[in-house]
Amino acid sequence: MEDLKDYKGREQAYIKHKLLEAYLMRLFMIVGQFQKTICYVDCFAGPWEETRDDLMDTSIGISMKIMSECREALLRLGKNIQFRALYIEKRKRAHAKLKSYLLENSPSGIAAESFFGDFFELRTKVLEWCGSDDFAFFFIDPKGWKNVVEIPTLKPLLQRPKSEFLINFMYDFILRTHTQKEFEEVMAAIFGEVPNTKGMSPDERENHLLTLYRTYLKKHMPANGSNPRSAMIPILDRTRDRTKYELVYLTRSPKGIEVFMAASEKLDFVQRRVRARTKQERAEEKTKQQSLFAVEELVPEKDGRVDLEIVKSYWIKKLGAEPQRFGIVELADILEETGWFESDLQEAFGELLSEGKVENLDMDRKRRSRFVHFDENRNTGERLRRIEQ
Repeated sequence: MEDLKDYKGREQAYIKHKLLEAYLMRLFMIVGQFQKTICYVDCFAGPWEETRDDLMDTSIGISMKIMSECREALLRLGKNIQFRALYIEKRKRAHAKLKSYLLENSPSGIAAESFFGDFFELRTKVLEWCGSDDFAFFFIDPKGWKNVVEIPTLKPLLQRPKSEFLINFMYDFILRTHTQKEFEEVMAAIFGEVPNTKGMSPDERENHLLTLYRTYLKKHMPANGSNPRSAMIPILDRTRDRTKYELVYLTRSPKGIEVFMAASEKLDFVQRRVRARTKQERAEEKTKQQSLFAVEELVPEKDGRVDLEIVKSYWIKKLGAEPQRFGIVELADILEETGWFESDLQEAFGELLSEGKVENLDMDRKRRSRFVHFDENRNTGERLRRIEQ
């Protein structure tokens, strides 16, 4: 059961922090295999709304913990990786607390420092701190969106090589302002055009706006040997069935997309449990009646967010009569295009196998779940084909 005692009233932050924690662990362990230095940059560090002195309910404490754990794990593998961390905060009192925390709590082997000031004004200084040779992960988690998520604001960072980004796209704010005439110039800076969502359903509108934004982000991120890629996960309102914000991930690595979506899938289940409990607690407060059972325990691991028949149809169209290899690159292409999870693809392919409609030529024995090993043969995957009926 999720421990939410430090996140009362801000359950969305719990989901966000759990995703950050899960992804950073995998990311740093992978990057640490071939990079000598890893840079982590929190562009809007805070702290704010913290309830713990050790800041373990903030991105500051969580990131420091993950870097320390990864450094120790990599040392055991014979990799002596230098971790550098930069935290930016513009509020005077918050920065004083941040600076004090870093001085007193920075783990051994983690070179952590802070910048006082506004992210927009400090962009050049941040890039100078990062240099151009080392891998850098930028966590961009603002309270608002002006002078933050616009592409001209992010462009200097996007053009840096060896960089990944996790951006909090404040969808709730954007949704309320993207049709207002006074914000047209800002919307054009965010999306590359003034979006027209007239006549769209809520889901269509959200998909359209996020597609525009991710496409415009990638347009300003040079390939540097590998094309830019993007994925996202919605963070829902704590009690209402609507998106609060989207966490938009940007990388040049196909493996990065696979790892991020795997972490997102685990968090999808956690988010549904957390929201079920929050709704239950709110109802109990109103009725003054205690429920007989914990509603989150009844949340199914799979929520039917994707129609499996649609995924099966996608596979049939994707495959040909001649064998094709499907590896990490192909998996990343599909995940980025559809927003599905790998488990959706695996389940659909498994059903098609049982129906005799597809074949995995490299499956030498019957499998119960992972019907396609995308990471086999040095990530080039396995040979799949459609069986002509």
